[in-house]
Amino acid sequence: MIGLFRRALHTLVADMDNRHVSSIIEFFVAPDDAAAAGVAESGPGARFESATYGNFDVWSTLEEWEGILTDRSLDELVSGGGNVVAGGDGIPLVLAMPRALTTALADADDHLLSGAAEQWIRLRDEEGETIDSELAQELIREVAALAVDAIRTGSSLYCWIC
Repeated sequence: MIGLFRRALHTLVADMDNRHVSSIIEFFVAPDDAAAAGVAESGPGARFESATYGNFDVWSTLEEWEGILTDRSLDELVSGGGNVVAGGDGIPLVLAMPRALTTALADADDHLLSGAAEQWIRLRDEEGETIDSELAQELIREVAALAVDAIRTGSSLYCWIC
């Protein structure tokens, strides 16, 4: 079941002519929503610690990671993959990652992250999206490292989508 919030996010992405897969996805740590929103037009660049990837369905990814790492079904998740803090109407989006996902990523050990990446690959494959295993492992570990930094500094984890 796709939540109302997720449908709203897909509508925003449709406005950007990029309904399913974004070209640039940059995960970053910022002190608060206002600071994160300030990078909507140009991206976090060197202003914030970040990890840049691209060409995958970020909406499904956030939901699936949260489901996998918190052991909750996708139907239970109300977060819809993130809270929009800026963007839309042709401007790239900035999402605040769900706090439960940030905490779960920060708390996960290497074994759990590896298993989560493999499970994510299988879920994406069921939807017809192929994710390279090495890339999936790298991505989830980099985002987990950012989550550790966010928790340690009292900041939040965000995602810039262009």
